[in-house]
Amino acid sequence: MPPSNTETPATIDLIGEDLLHNIVARLPATSFASAACVSRSWNLVCERVLSRPKLASACSFNRSYQAAVEEVLDKVLSEPIRPHFAIVSIGGSYESNNIDSDDDLEILEEALELITAALGSNVQVITNRPSGIIGRDVFSNEFKEVELGFGEENDSILLIVGFLPGLKVTTIPLRKKYDEQETFMIDEFVTDIREFSTSVSGCNSPAAIIMFGDEFHGSMMTVMEKMDYAMSPETVIVGDTLSQFRCTNKAQGGISVAVALVFAVDRNKPPGIGETQFHAILSSGLSPVGPTYKATSVIEKDDYETWIAARREGSDENIDGETILNRVYDEIGDRIRDRQLCIGVTKKRKCSINQEKVGCMTSLALHGVCG
Repeated sequence: MPPSNTETPATIDLIGEDLLHNIVARLPATSFASAACVSRSWNLVCERVLSRPKLASACSFNRSYQAAVEEVLDKVLSEPIRPHFAIVSIGGSYESNNIDSDDDLEILEEALELITAALGSNVQVITNRPSGIIGRDVFSNEFKEVELGFGEENDSILLIVGFLPGLKVTTIPLRKKYDEQETFMIDEFVTDIREFSTSVSGCNSPAAIIMFGDEFHGSMMTVMEKMDYAMSPETVIVGDTLSQFRCTNKAQGGISVAVALVFAVDRNKPPGIGETQFHAILSSGLSPVGPTYKATSVIEKDDYETWIAARREGSDENIDGETILNRVYDEIGDRIRDRQLCIGVTKKRKCSINQEKVGCMTSLALHGVCG
């Protein structure tokens, strides 16, 4: 018999890891997830593709919020990513499908359901209405900014999806009791954060927290001060405490007045995964002006107005608030247009969490100046 010329058919496993890496690194998220399930060797290649933290974001200005949600989802899932969390910011005057509801809240709820259905129920999702939106347009890839407003020209949806290997993420709501005082359950909130962090990392203070608060339930200042006291100085805490929101983890036994997106280091993370560090940087738009004063008289005129007198550090002269303000204006001159002044107040007070020993804390609060 003549020798057979039949050759062993080539398989994709013969292309080599480098080429396979280049191929899967270009896949959309859904196809990438399927590729990771093909075999152990493919899974290892996919793990190398997603071995570092990754954020994907997109902003749509479509007047239909359902279409806008689809556009931002298509964009962020057009490349490999395994979402751990998603933040959805909504601006403008989108209308809900439910004609008997508050459009603002219903849009947040409907967007939450759409994003959760697309990303999976294990992904922590928060939808909110911030004071403004800035992000890359899904089509032009250019940065665009939308300021606070409710007209159709401000219709926009920003989606941020994050993948953070070596960390675990959860949402923890701050509840308000159904009682006459409608008390914030701050101690329980802090305890929930500590318990989650301890269960994941062995440390009772997480790596980072992003806060979202509801402006209709009062000031979050007391909440933030207590969190600052309870958490380690290494825990980065940022957020927006003046926006409506919805989240995947609903509050039980009360009203959800704020939610914390909590990031904790996983002590059982796979070998080879590095350490993710968080950093917070303040904008240079807030600059100190003038000397430091010590208050000598504080008179609360009503819930929104306080009169003060103070003396400059190293001086015994009492100065009223109007004089202090005039001196600040003289120092600023014409350097700043549309200036908005705040007074920074350093406070020292006693604080404790639940039945813990009472300690002292120092905090800085910024209050708007009128006059």
